[in-house]
Amino acid sequence: MTLQIIDGPHFQAGESLSDGIDISAGNIVRITTDGGWTNANMTFQISTDGASGYNNLYDAAGNEITIVVRGDNSAIIVRDDWSRHINFIKFRSGTAKSPVPQAQARQFAVAIEVIEGGVGGADAPAAARRP
Repeated sequence: MTLQIIDGPHFQAGESLSDGIDISAGNIVRITTDGGWTNANMTFQISTDGASGYNNLYDAAGNEITIVVRGDNSAIIVRDDWSRHINFIKFRSGTAKSPVPQAQARQFAVAIEVIEGGVGGADAPAAARRP
């Protein structure tokens, strides 16, 4: 397994939605949080190209994809495969209906398991990797 560490996403102080990051080379397997996180779960928005708009992320049953975040520096192992078909992602503090602004700027790190070779693999053009 090859891991790639992505610096980000980042939250600005007073914001509940991060900037977007490109995860098209693989699947999220770990999220490392910033200490001092204002108490809130984390949800997501995704985009195919990172430019033409982001949409809230739900599972097939209509449940918002949610991760519990502790307030300290934490490493969160992501065992679910919900990130398999995502090119660009933003993190949200809180939910779509109840966003929670972060008191200070926050910086995360994301580890992705790189998709090796073949159609849709890491060596394919970004547009060909994900549907």
